Amino acid sequence: MNTRGSKYEPLYQFLKSKDSNRLVMTYKEVEDVLGFTLPPSASKYLAWWDSASQHTQAYSWTKAGFKANPNLKDKKIEFVKYEVGD
Repeated sequence: MNTRGSKYEPLYQFLKSKDSNRLVMTYKEVEDVLGFTLPPSASKYLAWWDSASQHTQAYSWTKAGFKANPNLKDKKIEFVKYEVGD
């Protein structure tokens, strides 16, 4: 799978351009990068953010070298660079 043509491609490009090992973003900031509102399931289900998922949204951050740690209550996402062995 690749992100080209995916509506989540802007998130991949954004994360790929970051030199930081850790980046905390609000849902609004993620939406601003994407240019659209996240689906309701992103606020309800941890599984939506699962890095092991085969869904396009997960591929956008895993391909960029990150895993996502969601805080559903505060509507924030911590993207953390994969360590060797993760």
